[in-house]
Amino acid sequence: MASQTMELGVAGAEPPRGFQLDVRGHALPLTDALRQYATDHVAAKLAKHARAIQSVVIRVSDVNGTKGGEDKRCEVEVYLRRVPSPIVVAVTDHDLRAAMDGAGDRAKKTVGRTLARKRATPRQRGHKLVRARKLLA
Repeated sequence: MASQTMELGVAGAEPPRGFQLDVRGHALPLTDALRQYATDHVAAKLAKHARAIQSVVIRVSDVNGTKGGEDKRCEVEVYLRRVPSPIVVAVTDHDLRAAMDGAGDRAKKTVGRTLARKRATPRQRGHKLVRARKLLA
């Protein structure tokens, strides 16, 4: 059950516009082809929001080992800039590449929704709130 880790890489662009990418495997041989697939398919789906993303950790694992079934799991953990908690999305499928694609799609949708919600929330400045409360009283 040794864990294999890929060196940190930068996806999207250099760090001011890009994000750190880490691909990890647990109980599953992490080949160069799987690393490349994770970079090309999962990280590429998040590249649209690269300026808002600090780092991404992609974990792939084989849940049931050699027993078979829907046991390939891909977990994508996205750390956004100026957002305190990470976004974690996990998909389990019988095919690891299908699990990666599903997790990438869900992560893209969740990150987009989180950033839209963050942009839609008006900034609250103390003096304006106090002034508005005085007008209501």
